[in-house]
Amino acid sequence: MQTGPRRKTASSSAADDILSLLTSAGLKERIIFTLMMIAIYRLGVHIPIPGVDPSAFSRHPELAQNLLGMIDLFTGGALNKLSIFSMGIGPYITSSIIMQLMTFAIPQLEEMQKSGGEAGRRELQKITRYGTVVLAVVQSVMLANLLTKIQNPAIVLTPGPLFLVSTTIVLTSCAVFIMWMGETITERGVGNGASLLIFLGIAARLPVMVKNTADAVQTGQSPLWGVLVLTAVFLVLVALIVCLQQGVRKVMVLGARRNVGRQVFAAPDDFMYLPVNPSGVMAIIFASSALMFPSTLMNFMGRTDPGKAMSQLITSSPLGPTFTSLTNMGWVQSVWSFLVQETANTFSYYHVEHSILYFLLILFFAFFYASIIYPVRDMADNLRRSGRAVQGVRPGRPTAEFLEKTLNRLIFIGAVAVGIIAILPIHVEQATYVQTLQGLGSTSLIILVGVAIDTRRQIVTHALSARYQARGLFRGPGQKDF
Repeated sequence: MQTGPRRKTASSSAADDILSLLTSAGLKERIIFTLMMIAIYRLGVHIPIPGVDPSAFSRHPELAQNLLGMIDLFTGGALNKLSIFSMGIGPYITSSIIMQLMTFAIPQLEEMQKSGGEAGRRELQKITRYGTVVLAVVQSVMLANLLTKIQNPAIVLTPGPLFLVSTTIVLTSCAVFIMWMGETITERGVGNGASLLIFLGIAARLPVMVKNTADAVQTGQSPLWGVLVLTAVFLVLVALIVCLQQGVRKVMVLGARRNVGRQVFAAPDDFMYLPVNPSGVMAIIFASSALMFPSTLMNFMGRTDPGKAMSQLITSSPLGPTFTSLTNMGWVQSVWSFLVQETANTFSYYHVEHSILYFLLILFFAFFYASIIYPVRDMADNLRRSGRAVQGVRPGRPTAEFLEKTLNRLIFIGAVAVGIIAILPIHVEQATYVQTLQGLGSTSLIILVGVAIDTRRQIVTHALSARYQARGLFRGPGQKDF
């Protein structure tokens, strides 16, 4: 007969830990606030633009195939519904990319970022918001103009200047509102607001993709073996993504030493954890946005073929007559046809050129973003000022060089892994004849898993911080934490 306290099982202990985390002071309010923002965002996705017939847009499958794709996937179907949230978080992401690139190109902005402190960060954020408004206006005008030109059946009920102005105002205002939602979720909620909104857009499309895939199998458009193979590939990639997101390199950091009289007091040694994938999901989000932006502009202008768009642009320029005379030569026609075809393949989802450019953009943004969030010189200076040092490395410049070399290796490994994970499902979909997922495997899979892991990590961090603060607040004199 067992006497004494009954031991908790692993499952009950894990459930108690999760319950205690969710009921921590401050975390519950953050989660409720985040859920409220999510509800508002999903409600806005179903509100159509005034003056349009959303059902007419669905009767243009050729336009939907060219215009939507990954853009509609990121907005959670808002563009397919011609919703007031059709712009989504895209203008804000694009403006952030442009702003961060300009920070490295313009010395004044770089100085503001490095030495401006909190005031400099707010000023850069203000410029990013202005850029978001400009991009939202441009894309809203293009979308409104495109919808006006579509006929048989017509999408716009009352075309004219009033529709262009009102639609531009509505779409731009909603894009700014979504930007505010993302920033507010980051500050007052849990997780990164922009990434979470993209996560919601992708997750909202999952049931539609599953249904389309099931219908394709029943009608014989996609083979059952292809769906099974693609599902197995997805499961393996999910496991790889989890390992990649959780992987770290531990660097031993020696505690500070102080001499007090003849005694030497040493702080305890600790580890510095350097992630294998420092950029997380931001590199792939930035790469996807950068790759979609030219296609978005061309589609909004009604030019669905990038190669023909390039030819029309040159022909209509002052170089038009010279260009026309040159194209009469045989070798010039061959070279130009090659360039036009390669340009079209670069913006076509299932071509090798698209995958190569996508992979290179992921590499670039991985190094670019990691250099912002992990400034090695500042890290080395902070260690030197606190009297700490990396084991086996001298303080100062040698520490900065060691950290930079280590981070570059980790960034390269993580970026190559992310690039392979992003590109592999594209061609697996093509090989298995499953074309109903609209790019889920390439970009969305790593965003879904990565954002889920990052959000969980932030929830745990908030909960532990609140728990420690509560212990410090209610701890009596002479009591210690356990």
